[in-house]
Amino acid sequence: MTNLSERKEEEPQTLADFLKAVRLQQKSENGKRLSLTAIHHRCGLSVPMLSKLEAGKIVDPCGSTIKGLLSGYNLKFEDFEQFLPTPGRNAK
Repeated sequence: MTNLSERKEEEPQTLADFLKAVRLQQKSENGKRLSLTAIHHRCGLSVPMLSKLEAGKIVDPCGSTIKGLLSGYNLKFEDFEQFLPTPGRNAK
């Protein structure tokens, strides 16, 4: 799992920023940064879906998408949940 306490850069404010920062922090088996295609192979979500999530075009993913994101980005829900809309607050 990704250890967010090791991150040195500014804390992301949105789900999109968070997902992109986590992906770019992780390395593939060959030592390069992970691509959206690599995340796709980990979780089965389409590359266009992942791209929309990282671009902020999807801000309130459904449960099955969240499950895939946790798997693909190697995250715990506790690290992820702060970026989800809260009840009573309008999502974009």
